[in-house]
Parts: sequence; structure tokens; C-alpha cells
Amino acid sequence: MNSSSSSPVAPSPSFTGISQESQTIYLTDTIGSLIGCIIPIIALIYMSVLSLVYRYARRNPRPLTKSSGIRVQRYAPVVYIFVVCSSLIEMGLGSWLLLQYRFHHNFPNAKTRTGTALLLFSASWTTVTAGAYSILFLHPTWSKHPLSSVGTQSIWVFVTLVQWMVGAGLLNGAIPSLLLRGRCSGIVYCGHIQSLFAVAVIEVLTLTAGMAILMWLAWQTTRDFLKRDVEAHNLPQRPRMPGSFEPSW
Repeated sequence: MNSSSSSPVAPSPSFTGISQESQTIYLTDTIGSLIGCIIPIIALIYMSVLSLVYRYARRNPRPLTKSSGIRVQRYAPVVYIFVVCSSLIEMGLGSWLLLQYRFHHNFPNAKTRTGTALLLFSASWTTVTAGAYSILFLHPTWSKHPLSSVGTQSIWVFVTLVQWMVGAGLLNGAIPSLLLRGRCSGIVYCGHIQSLFAVAVIEVLTLTAGMAILMWLAWQTTRDFLKRDVEAHNLPQRPRMPGSFEPSW
């Protein structure tokens, strides 16, 4: 009686390819869904903390005498909130694009992937730092910290603006036919890349306007300081009393 030896049947290449592709699609869809859930959660936590600080600031207002200070106190938090929300949108877009590029390797060129990664870093940096600055700015006690000064905020705005400009410029230089002419032929995720670039341009314009306002505030503060210094030197001297003397030293 002959016993036939059974050998394992190797899976066909087509079946293996389909299985790997389905696993990749499932993984990217799952991580993409997680990104879509995490970004709103971060925004909700930020708005909750900001609301608590705002209520505390309303109960304990800090004294402001200058009209410019009152206007800045009123409108600056709105600008910070806008910058943080825009950065969160950019984080979602950049994370999703880099996820697709990582698993599907379908990025147009290496510069596109590098520009997307730099914009994702800029968005993460802006979310953390702008969120912290908005809380520092609203809090009646923390707003007196040197980190909340006009000079420190100007340095932060300049560093953040440079990051966004470099990232947007790198992405624009990688695929100018898409971002300048709107041609999507041969480029996957066309709308996502255009949205990523559009949010970056909005961030650049907002930070540029913020830099101009901070420079104006710095000039106004310097002018008031010099004005007080001149007035102090022009004060009339106290008349000398008879019989009194002043030391020569």
C-alpha cells in the first residue's frame, strides 16, 4: 500500500497581492478614522480649558487703562483661537496625506512629501504654542509673565511664520502645476493637497498681520516710554529755601 506524501500548496501570487492590498486599505482607513476622531477631541479639550480660563478672567479682570490694551485684550484671543483651529485642520490633512504616502507610496515626488511633513510639524508646533499663548494671554495673573510680553510674542510669531512660509514654499515648488494652475492630471489626492496649501497660506497671512500688530504695539510702547522720559526731564525744579545748601557732589 503506497502512501502519497502531501505537500503544502503555496498561495498564488495574485491572492497574496490582493490580501496585502486589502490589509493596507483596512489599516489606512482605520488610522484615518482615528485621526478624524482625535482632532475634534483635541479641539474640544482646548475650547473647554479656554472657556474655564475665560470665566476666571471675567471674575478677576486685570486693570487696563489704554484703549489699545482694551482692544488687544478683546480681539487677540479670537485670533489665537482661529490660528489654533486652522492648525488643527492642517494637522488632520497633513497626517492623512502622510499616512497615504507611507502605505501606498503614491506621492508625486519627494519634495511633496517633505513639504507635507514640514507643514504637519508647523501645524503641531502652532497648535501647542498658540494654545498655550491664548491661555497665558487671558489669565489675569499669567498674563504678567515675561513669556506674555510683546517682545516674546513677536519672536514666537516670527519663528512660526518662517516655518509656515518654508513649508508652503516647498510644497508649491514641488507641484506648481497643481497649486498655481489647478491641474490635477496625474496627481492623486489633488483636493487634499490644495486644501493643505490653502490653509498654510491662511496661516501665513494671519501671522503676518499679527506680526504687524505686534510691531505697532512695540512702537507705541516705546513712544510712550520716551514721552514719559522727556516729561520727567522737563519738570520744573523745586525752588531752594533760604539758608539751605546743596552738596556739590
